Amino acid sequence: MNRVIKPSSENTQENAEDDPPDSLVLKNKNSTTARFQRAGLPSPLVRAVAKIKLEEPLKEMVSFFVAKNNYKKNNEISYKINRDNFQIKVSGCSEYLVNYPVGILSNLRRRAKEILLDNFIYTRTFPLILLNNNNNNTLLYKISEPLLKDFINYGLLKDLPRISDSAKIETKRLIENFNESQKNGSVIFKKPNRTEKILPLKETSEKLAVLSLSFGKDSLLSYGISREIGLDIYPVFINDMGKYNPNEFEIKKKIAESFSKEQKPVFILLDETDNLFRSKEMKEKIEELDGTNAMLTFALELTPLAYSHGAKYIIFGNERNLSNYFINKEGFRVYPSYDQSSIYMKRENQHLKKLTDGNIQILSLVEPIYNIAEMKILYHRYPELLKYVMSCSSKKLSNEKWCYRCPMCAKAFLYSVAVGGDPKKMGFRKNLFEMKYKNLYPVFTSEIERVYEKPPRVKEEESLAFYLALRNGQKGELIDLFKQKYLKRVEKKEKELREKYFGIHPSQILPPELKDKVLRIYEEELKELR
Repeated sequence: MNRVIKPSSENTQENAEDDPPDSLVLKNKNSTTARFQRAGLPSPLVRAVAKIKLEEPLKEMVSFFVAKNNYKKNNEISYKINRDNFQIKVSGCSEYLVNYPVGILSNLRRRAKEILLDNFIYTRTFPLILLNNNNNNTLLYKISEPLLKDFINYGLLKDLPRISDSAKIETKRLIENFNESQKNGSVIFKKPNRTEKILPLKETSEKLAVLSLSFGKDSLLSYGISREIGLDIYPVFINDMGKYNPNEFEIKKKIAESFSKEQKPVFILLDETDNLFRSKEMKEKIEELDGTNAMLTFALELTPLAYSHGAKYIIFGNERNLSNYFINKEGFRVYPSYDQSSIYMKRENQHLKKLTDGNIQILSLVEPIYNIAEMKILYHRYPELLKYVMSCSSKKLSNEKWCYRCPMCAKAFLYSVAVGGDPKKMGFRKNLFEMKYKNLYPVFTSEIERVYEKPPRVKEEESLAFYLALRNGQKGELIDLFKQKYLKRVEKKEKELREKYFGIHPSQILPPELKDKVLRIYEEELKELR
């Protein structure tokens, strides 16, 4: 029988938030009117909005605003479908390409392609509504209103605190911009609405899956588990960094070539749409705006490939850590990547089910476990995959896959030795326990730049990892620093930390036909560490 740990009071809180209060609302306040005032709604609308049912806050909220176009200029957004790719055009900017392997797009009917693009284009470009480039902040779409429009709006709204943190802009200001865009009818669709769904030429199978393979530990562990439980996997590497970070792409391209020869052929899909947000023609830019609804973007653009192979599942490597959050200075809940959280993925599946008539479902095999547990399983159960691991995406990369100057490198090194592994198997050449690397570890510094390292549980997990590294006989200046500052504290909480970070946590999106097989693997690998 699989052992799933009983949630702590902290976990119970998260489970109760399966459909949580809006992340733009302070905790422990019950007044509906006060909730929307804090969310930044313009005061004349607060009393009316307060009457809305909270079960579907965004859908109802958006319908309250009266569409009225007060802008003189428009950002016109259109597309062109070609044999193996499609291009997105924003007026005044370059064209942005999404290119597929030969023959993939031909597996969709023309109408299905158009419906797909209605939703994909809106997902990618709707964040532009927050910009004001010469007052061109009306988005004029030469598409039909997408079926997923309300969910896409919801995803952006929930992501505003993260964007605020990265761009150093007040969350309230972003909320005001968002609400203003809804009031003024800043989004216009030129084509008639569609009610059709994106249907495949043949029914999809639960035995087949497309895997988004980034070559991080999450996606490689997902590959190992998929292979073991009998899923027929089609790995896809999405090249969305070729122009922004060419060194990263060149290194990953070589890894993909090796993986294709030694494991399974990797499809490469080119996606240039991130570059829209870095365009020279965009006079105003907001950092990290391109990351909003990214998982939905990937799911939509991978759907033609899934249909081509008859695959029902699209697999992402979204681990437990991505459902953690912190509270910012304004009191808003900040997820490092809301679209990778369990809450978002569950809702995403509900909408994809409607859009594809149940033919596509996303899942994350690693959703129930934390980073350090992933690393343990990868080292112990699938060691042949370690040589492909590349978690660093720094622009400082040169000829090797680790920059040794970012928290991702430090985390991969630390968690490797914590579980008794050898970082050299992943290509490390330096000892990141030297004092000069101190600021790469959130446990030792308050100067944290990346939003991913800001949730409190990051420091907890790192503390446990340093403790285990010490127990495994690791030496270094940072090991000594840990002993001085945190050893006694961690020793008192060891059992609690082990249960949390080597625990098997509830899953929102693992399908029943796979769940028992996956949890059995986790129980076998993690039971002795709790």
